[in-house]
Amino acid sequence: MRRYGLGVIFLGLALALSGAYGMWAGWDYIQLERGWSLFIGGATAVSGGVVTIALGRAIGVLGRIADKVPATQASAADLVEDTQAPQQKQQPVAATPPPKPPVEVDRYSASGSVYVMFSDGSVEVQTDGAARRYPSLAALRADTGVRGG
Repeated sequence: MRRYGLGVIFLGLALALSGAYGMWAGWDYIQLERGWSLFIGGATAVSGGVVTIALGRAIGVLGRIADKVPATQASAADLVEDTQAPQQKQQPVAATPPPKPPVEVDRYSASGSVYVMFSDGSVEVQTDGAARRYPSLAALRADTGVRGG
């Protein structure tokens, strides 16, 4: 079993301990500028060490999760076997998804007709139970002789 992140955890522990020592050493000289610098630097090192320890722990958890995931890459032995066996070149079949039907964008009524606008720009006119679909609003205007305004 692999141990992930132990080196990072030990480095974080060393950083935190050295920071604690710096705080302890600076406490006696707190009245001087040097004491404050030691104390503040030590506190920064302690917090940095704690963060580094947490990162080491996260690396360990992620490493154990990665061990549980099955490998998807081919090993070297599989590649050698593949090159020794005669292969036929196959053309990959491009799987194109079927076109999506257009979505209704707007619907309104005028002069006893219902006009339905679709997302592909087409227009459907429903009058007296009959429906006729036009590829665009311009085609509808050209068929009916109505000018846009």
